[in-house]
Amino acid sequence: MAGSHRLPAKQAGPRGVYASFKPYSISSVGNYLSALASRASVARTRVSAFLETDRGRTTVRYVRYVVVAAILALLVWQLTSIGWASVLTSLPATPWFYVIFLMMYFLLPFFEVGIYRRLFRARVPALFRVLVRKRVLNNDIVGYSGEVYLYTWARKLKGVGDRIAFVTIKDNAIASSIASTLALVFLVLGFVLAGQVVLVDLVPDDSLIVVVVAVIAGVILAAVAIRFRRSIFSLSRRIVAALIATHFTRFVVMYALQVAQWWVVIPEAPLRVWATMLVVGTLTTRIPLLPARDLFAIGAILGISGLLDASQAAIAGMLMTRSALDKLVNVVLFATTSWYDRRTGSALAHPGGSEGVAGVD
Repeated sequence: MAGSHRLPAKQAGPRGVYASFKPYSISSVGNYLSALASRASVARTRVSAFLETDRGRTTVRYVRYVVVAAILALLVWQLTSIGWASVLTSLPATPWFYVIFLMMYFLLPFFEVGIYRRLFRARVPALFRVLVRKRVLNNDIVGYSGEVYLYTWARKLKGVGDRIAFVTIKDNAIASSIASTLALVFLVLGFVLAGQVVLVDLVPDDSLIVVVVAVIAGVILAAVAIRFRRSIFSLSRRIVAALIATHFTRFVVMYALQVAQWWVVIPEAPLRVWATMLVVGTLTTRIPLLPARDLFAIGAILGISGLLDASQAAIAGMLMTRSALDKLVNVVLFATTSWYDRRTGSALAHPGGSEGVAGVD
């Protein structure tokens, strides 16, 4: 009819619109993601190549110096605001604080001795000394440098070799990471749903957001681990499941010991104080590639200490004492265990009788 306007076929109605638009959209999104992945790969290659140069290594070193200096400056400013005299007079006096510190310090080597003793069939004393040094390297040098050190030691053991040492340490590190994420999800969910995290009060309905994000993160992590378990892990599923369960238990024990250590110093403080400090401290220490993460965690906790129903000076005293003790014990144990192994030549002591690790595919 003259004067009438007909819509093009693809616009004749909702069905036509979606019929023509949907395939085009999926294709566009796929092409976009493919191009994005390609660009990311190119960028990653260029960054890796740059970091291999002298200039790249120098840049990374100076960036680390700047970040550490900024964190230290923040801590100095926070402690000055609280009052140095108040902090120094509020250092933990109860011996239980130091007893629990030692329990927390040796918790990781203790659990990993149980793991690697079975997988590598190494003698406990030598293995324990190596794992103590591994802990020091990961905490004070750079993340996963301890795993590299453990690999250089384990590959020389009788019946182990390069491949078994690599896949065993790799699978254990991945299992520990999965357990760490799951424990953190349960930690946040438990305290938020129980109303024990002070930060929730600052944002209306924040608990719902935290719950949704935590659940999604846990589901995605579990789905990825299940979907790619054969390409990610080399050990058998039974051993991997045991590793995840062992590390999950370790994190739960660590959380309990941390709360107990704070509680013995300020027993009158409510659980909300320790729950908030634990959540904030744990989240900040999970930030990857961040130097001096322990100091950054202290700064983050001190930053919210004004919201807590406890003495800021006492909290600062506990955190600074724990950090100083950790550095001191790291230096002493790394030096003494290294000296002992060099003097006795017992680092590679091995009972023999094994030609591999059970459960390696």
